[in-house]
Amino acid sequence: MSTSKTPIKLTPLHSITQRLGVTFTEEQGWRIPEVYTTEEDEITAARERVVLADETPNGKLLLEGDHAESVLMDALDLDPLQVNEGRDGIYCLRNDLFFITTPPGREVRAQKKLTTVSAASEQFVTVTEVTHGRAEIRVIGPASQELLSKVCGLDFHPAAFPNETAKQSSLAKTTQLIIRRDIGELPAFSIIGTQSLGVYVWDTLIEAGREFGVVPIGRAALAELIKG
Repeated sequence: MSTSKTPIKLTPLHSITQRLGVTFTEEQGWRIPEVYTTEEDEITAARERVVLADETPNGKLLLEGDHAESVLMDALDLDPLQVNEGRDGIYCLRNDLFFITTPPGREVRAQKKLTTVSAASEQFVTVTEVTHGRAEIRVIGPASQELLSKVCGLDFHPAAFPNETAKQSSLAKTTQLIIRRDIGELPAFSIIGTQSLGVYVWDTLIEAGREFGVVPIGRAALAELIKG
């Protein structure tokens, strides 16, 4: 594990992963699981069953206001989005509310750009950086839709919930933002909600997924899946 002179940021799931004897790595100041068992076993589980990944370090922004879409179009050359539709990490939750996800560490630059464009255009919007206040759990694999259907009332069939769709819903009696973000041919969903509920949601998904052989996956295996 690399060393850093800056304070280490821990996700709300750190205590769980630590008890599992995971090997850790660091990314943009965050301490995250690198390998739980072996990279090969975790990749196999993702391709054949279902896995959970802690992706809390991903940057998270909320853009809100009557002119939010206009600011996004000016700042990021974005075409209009329908409610619940997403593209390139930007998701329309309401006509006046957008969720933006970035790779770890890039949220500050994105927030600055949106704020600058908003000020220059004199179209007032609120840009809120919520990375540290939200846990993010990614559910990946062929059984991901069946697993989520056990804890959430949404229809996860691809016809009803295609890739790049974002919906706010109740999951295990908690309010979560659920985004479909497939990895190639693998169905994958990001579950994003209040940090204090992260452990509860993780434990609930692990318990509900036992019949599907759910296991956690580290950063190393996830990176290989994304690379294809």
